Amino acid sequence: MTLASPGWLLLLAFIPLLAWLLLTRKAKGLPLSTYGLLDAADGERARRNRRLLIALRMGAIACIVLAIARPQAPGRWIEEKQLGIDLMLALDVSGSMRAEDFQPDNRLAAAKRVLNDFVQRNADNRIGLVAFAGRSITLCPLTTDTPVVQQAIDRIRFGVAGQDGTAIGDGIGNSLYRLEDRSAKSRVIVLLSDGENNSGYLQPLQAAAMAKAKGVKIYTIAVGKPGGAPVPAVDRSGGELIDAAGRKVYIRNRDGSLFLTAMDEMALERIAQLTGGRYFRATDTRGLQDAYAEIAKLERTEIPTERRQVPDDRYPWPLGLGLILVVAEILVSRGSWLVLQGGNHA
Repeated sequence: MTLASPGWLLLLAFIPLLAWLLLTRKAKGLPLSTYGLLDAADGERARRNRRLLIALRMGAIACIVLAIARPQAPGRWIEEKQLGIDLMLALDVSGSMRAEDFQPDNRLAAAKRVLNDFVQRNADNRIGLVAFAGRSITLCPLTTDTPVVQQAIDRIRFGVAGQDGTAIGDGIGNSLYRLEDRSAKSRVIVLLSDGENNSGYLQPLQAAAMAKAKGVKIYTIAVGKPGGAPVPAVDRSGGELIDAAGRKVYIRNRDGSLFLTAMDEMALERIAQLTGGRYFRATDTRGLQDAYAEIAKLERTEIPTERRQVPDDRYPWPLGLGLILVVAEILVSRGSWLVLQGGNHA
């Protein structure tokens, strides 16, 4: 048996002093309800009752002090196994992610579906979400609340970053800021992009060097078919343009040729190599799923199981005994009063 707060037991040293004060004080000043005992014909009986009532009250106080000290039994042993991985998901939401080579929808829609599944399968870890286009914003800080992360993914829209472009370096930098807590066994950024860095303040390799210095690995995923894909044109409200014939309008170059997305695979591969991560190429939804599944497998390193004993609180026992003594004092006090009053009136 142990005590969670043994310091409270020091109060027990004052109980004898309190009892002595009560016993030596005159009946008029006695803080009990049985003042009539001292005026009873049977003085010895009154003194015994008085000592009994004081003993009951001191016992109640002692029991309550012991309850406050929180006695505990050893309790049961439990095993805790955690993964201890912090994952920041950095997602490209630039206009080129509208490209429709990931059927049945565009690249962003496919990435959101795969990310939702990835988050669900990695619910044991802390996960956060950063989106980047011309600049980077945090959509969800690190959390173990899986539904919150999934809701943040569902709310992703084109234009959420405020301006178009592809700021890969800023996406990494923002993710690093969210990974400042070093308590996790492993800290990882999973970056998905379909373009080349053309915006922001940080250069991708500069941001990667910062990640390496902080011990953060970056896994990069390049999405899109080789050679690029056409991108639907949109109006100022973000709606896709339709021509007079009811056909979707696609972005074109100045010479009238169809604009195709471009990607800097070399930079994405270099970022991964520099930080100890891996580079993946996804040309369809299945490839995207495989990339995230492989990342989950690579980072699923368990911390050794921690076995600890959970104490079993036993304070209700002394607390219950103290309440019983309080009730006993009340009952004895009222009973004695009635007996003596009856004797006086006789």
